[in-house]
Amino acid sequence: MTARRILICLHDFSRGGTERIAIGLAASWVEAGRDVTILCGSGEGGLRDTVDPRVTVVALDPPVRRGFLSRFRLGREMGKKLGALCPDVIFLPGNFHFLLANALRRADPRPVIVLKISNPPLPASAPVAKLVFRHFTRAVDGFAAMNGGLARELEALLPGRAVAALHDPVYIRPAAVASHTGGRNILWIGRLESQKDPQLALQTIQNMDGHLTMLGDGALGEEMKRQISAMGLEGKVTLPGYAPQIEPYLAAADALLITSRYEGGPAVAVEALAQGVPVVSTDCSYLLHDLITTAEAGRIVASRDPRDLASALAAVCEQPRAPEKLRALAAPFEPRACAKAYLDWFDTLTRHG
Repeated sequence: MTARRILICLHDFSRGGTERIAIGLAASWVEAGRDVTILCGSGEGGLRDTVDPRVTVVALDPPVRRGFLSRFRLGREMGKKLGALCPDVIFLPGNFHFLLANALRRADPRPVIVLKISNPPLPASAPVAKLVFRHFTRAVDGFAAMNGGLARELEALLPGRAVAALHDPVYIRPAAVASHTGGRNILWIGRLESQKDPQLALQTIQNMDGHLTMLGDGALGEEMKRQISAMGLEGKVTLPGYAPQIEPYLAAADALLITSRYEGGPAVAVEALAQGVPVVSTDCSYLLHDLITTAEAGRIVASRDPRDLASALAAVCEQPRAPEKLRALAAPFEPRACAKAYLDWFDTLTRHG
């Protein structure tokens, strides 16, 4: 059967990659003729105004805001709404939301529940972590992995469960007019949080000639300012904050630097390649090995030594640019194709559910 009614569960509309991708998929799914609702714990957040007006938004009242153990309460409260919404598919758009699954299943046994795995499910591979993950995802009918490497990891962790490798769409605007000078203008984009390891970016630029622009905000914002001052990097690092349009910054960049400890599939790497900008990254995501397949595309650095990252950046900045080759690497992430692949998978799950 066709998954006609799709329900997306979000805690809120925070400016995260999980939320941004879910909102983009919702627009593509409604464009394809599906009935799409976003059920959220709170209607607050900087991405609320980006939701397609054809997508229904239902916010809990009173709201359930983020906090310690809030996802357990969120699952219970969202479960009370399922009877009225009657979804065919419930889409949990990332690891952060997996704790909702069992409560939603207890509330309504009918819909298919799918979980997108946006990061490696077990950064710590202790046996107890595996048991916890299996317990809290026992109600999930299908797992969408962002790349083949994650899919293989899930298949080993969850034998016999339905796993599909499905790309996240990347919303790439027309290439900006490049203004880079062939120097060492390094761009870093992400939340200023521990997972992204922005401190490693500072240590990297400290080990090379060049300038680092860091786009994003987050809990480490004030700490980053203190570290820049303590390291004497005031003239080498710029912190513009969150930028809704990254294309002008990419146009001026000679390379994109990614310093994350782990990632599911860093969309910013695809966005950079689509703009003809090479990428230097820590070995934080299976997806990067599918993307950075030529020397022109950049480097994946096995160590987390800032000197190694600095050396890779210097080499990449000095090599000739090959924008057309880089744009071809980004082509499989076209939004309509990615959204259709999700819908085809949903329809398969509902037929067999």
